[in-house]
Amino acid sequence: MEIHQPKDPGFLNDFEKKHMPFVADPLQGKDGQSLTVTVQLGEIPHPTMPEHYIQWLALYDGEREVTKINIKPGGAPAATLTFTPVSGMQPRLLAQCSIHGVWERHLNLEIQ
Repeated sequence: MEIHQPKDPGFLNDFEKKHMPFVADPLQGKDGQSLTVTVQLGEIPHPTMPEHYIQWLALYDGEREVTKINIKPGGAPAATLTFTPVSGMQPRLLAQCSIHGVWERHLNLEIQ
């Protein structure tokens, strides 16, 4: 699976802003306690038409899938993920666009 990343993470173009999952960064959580995060499907909302939409959103810790949700076209361009953060976690979000493939965002996680 090819994973797309922005050319310059400090300056996303409009195309990248529509495909990169967007969440408040850094995430803040407590070690071993459940955390719910709302993820925007693009800093600029991604289309949600049957022929062009985000099909799924997944949270990974390094290479390990933590949670994944399937998304149907026509819904709101946001999704909610719940997971249990732990010290040393290296979170990253992956979003699958039906036309433009998988997009990745690495996240900063502060554990209290």
